[in-house]
Amino acid sequence: MAAAAVLVLLGAFVGTPGATAADDPDLTSFYQQKLAWEHCGKDLRNSAGTDSASQPPGFRGRLECARLEVPRDYRHPEQSTMQVQLIRLKSTGPGKRLGSLVINPGGPGASGVNYLIDSGSAFARLGQRYDIVSFDPRGTGHTDPVSCGSKLAPPPGNGDDSLAAKEKRINEACGRYSGGLLRWVGTPDVARDMDVLRAAVRADKLNYLGFSYGTKLGAVYAHEFPHKVGRMVLDSVEDPTKNTWQTALSQARGFQRALDDFAADCTHRPDCPLGTDARKAQDQLRDWYGKLSDHPMKAKGETVDETSYVYALREAMYSRSDWPALRQALAQLRRGDASGVLRLSEAGGSSAARVPARRVGQDELPPQDQLALRAIACRDTSERYDEGDYPRAERELTKASPLFGPDIAPTLLDCYSWPVAGDDASREVAAHDAPRMLLVATTNDPATPYQGAFNMARELGNSSVVLTFRGEGHAAYTTGDPCVQRRVDDFLLNGTLPKGPVSCG
Repeated sequence: MAAAAVLVLLGAFVGTPGATAADDPDLTSFYQQKLAWEHCGKDLRNSAGTDSASQPPGFRGRLECARLEVPRDYRHPEQSTMQVQLIRLKSTGPGKRLGSLVINPGGPGASGVNYLIDSGSAFARLGQRYDIVSFDPRGTGHTDPVSCGSKLAPPPGNGDDSLAAKEKRINEACGRYSGGLLRWVGTPDVARDMDVLRAAVRADKLNYLGFSYGTKLGAVYAHEFPHKVGRMVLDSVEDPTKNTWQTALSQARGFQRALDDFAADCTHRPDCPLGTDARKAQDQLRDWYGKLSDHPMKAKGETVDETSYVYALREAMYSRSDWPALRQALAQLRRGDASGVLRLSEAGGSSAARVPARRVGQDELPPQDQLALRAIACRDTSERYDEGDYPRAERELTKASPLFGPDIAPTLLDCYSWPVAGDDASREVAAHDAPRMLLVATTNDPATPYQGAFNMARELGNSSVVLTFRGEGHAAYTTGDPCVQRRVDDFLLNGTLPKGPVSCG
């Protein structure tokens, strides 16, 4: 089995211009390695968020960890290796064991290890027959995390303190501290790591469940290893036909549409802090933004400004189940209490597919998950926008969403003066020879808009099926909707795939 796996991987290099069979690197030792699973150390178990406190008794004691050795550069595996941090929750029974199910929570930049620690109970039924396996992709969490130092250098002597200048300083720091890593954190390399992982857990085929960015990772894996795809589910699907600018615009529109739906829903409730008129409700939401921009408030010793406010709104748009908390937070804000807004603004990070929040204008380095997101995203694109592009970006995104657009626009400068080149290889997802997959799309998904799943299905070209969830939010499987969970579980557990498009909700 291991020898066959090596041949499949080497096939990924055969199409390289000028390559011959003699040029193919020997990856046998990586594919034949045995994983040394053991109880996770306290540093790993305690690195996750507070959500783990809600897991069943004894949950953390069931977790096992291991390290997977992979080449840093698959073309020259003898030069340097890295250790990918793995975690698994062993199958509990009853029922026949189906092997391993690899999951990825999205990001990019999110820790798959922390996600399983925090959210493993969401996969209880799948975990009866599968070992649930997750990992920290290269550059994230406990796998050679991207580092850009401990403190952002001061502005240059010329006094240029513009947003573009700050992004340049961040990116130059990343080059100084992680320059030898940044070329090797792209999605195609992570997909190759997943194939080594597949062999290491003794699976002939990869069974996989990916959310948000994890759908891109799964699609790239299917493109590179179509004959190694098992049962694959892609939930909250990224659109491979859109570039970075187009994706930013679609997200601004998506979050604005979700906020419109929230406001309309709120105005039909007797306790709505936005009143009873939907148009005036939008005015009120923008009015609070302006007031917090001019006069930030204090809550629990922290400053709550317009950025905190946007993060709170954005966090609540990921799931309709968070709308009551947002109504309460806005009711408190109306009374002069910003503690609810603060609580919501700090809530993201551990749930599936959350995009790491990103403060703009602070003279400090972003946290590690945001640096990892930047490194992976910049490796995955050839686009490089600069200060000349920013005014148009801010104008277009603000038109798409007066509240969310100004927060998203600065992300288009993330790759300004990035120290390594990127390419668009990760947008190649054609997998005509791969088995059919199940793609899950939510009609009012703010982060990965609904149409993206159909574009992905078309680009895959293997007759994959789209399951529509008629609802709000991101990562439909983890909403607990019984129809979605039944369809996904039936496919992953029994191989039952709908014959055509199907809907829930």
